[in-house]
Amino acid sequence: MQNLASKDQSRLSEPIKELDIFLTQVAASLPLDIMPGSDDPANFSLPQQPLNRCLFPGSSAYNTFRSCTNPHCFEVDNIRFLGTSGQNIDDLEKYSEAKDKLEFMERTLRWRHLAPTTPNTLGCYPFVDRDPFFIDSCPHVYFVGNQDKYKTDLIKGSEGQLVRLICIPKFCDTGVAVVLNLRNLECHTLSFGTEFSS
Repeated sequence: MQNLASKDQSRLSEPIKELDIFLTQVAASLPLDIMPGSDDPANFSLPQQPLNRCLFPGSSAYNTFRSCTNPHCFEVDNIRFLGTSGQNIDDLEKYSEAKDKLEFMERTLRWRHLAPTTPNTLGCYPFVDRDPFFIDSCPHVYFVGNQDKYKTDLIKGSEGQLVRLICIPKFCDTGVAVVLNLRNLECHTLSFGTEFSS
């Protein structure tokens, strides 16, 4: 294997350094969880393991910074979140039909399985004693990242529980972030970007 020239190493590592600078600013004042996606330096198979903290020397110095698995389940103020980086829904779309990604998300909730196409068409680590994609308790918020566009819906479960579904668009392509109100589960987008006139 050839060694990369220092110029190439710098070109490859610069985006991660810039991300760490940004994440450090966020982690200095807010709790921050980061999940790997399909194109990140993490294992390919689901569940993806957390990104190595050595990639983020600045932000990982804060106890507010957490590198998490994909999928990721967590709670904030007694609100249960369940999310993925989108591979489960993108793969389901290849082999099934629905009116939109939200319908695929709703199906996975009703089926109580995050990744129904594993291991056939979506790579996953072989578990013999348990299924890590089984949804054992209904979340209040279910999100998938790296989608083409923002979409959201509030659905009602069989026991009357409300679940906010959110398709989070790829930030690098859209400049769109999603903000969620924890009191009422309403969400909206924030758009970041600059337009240059010629």
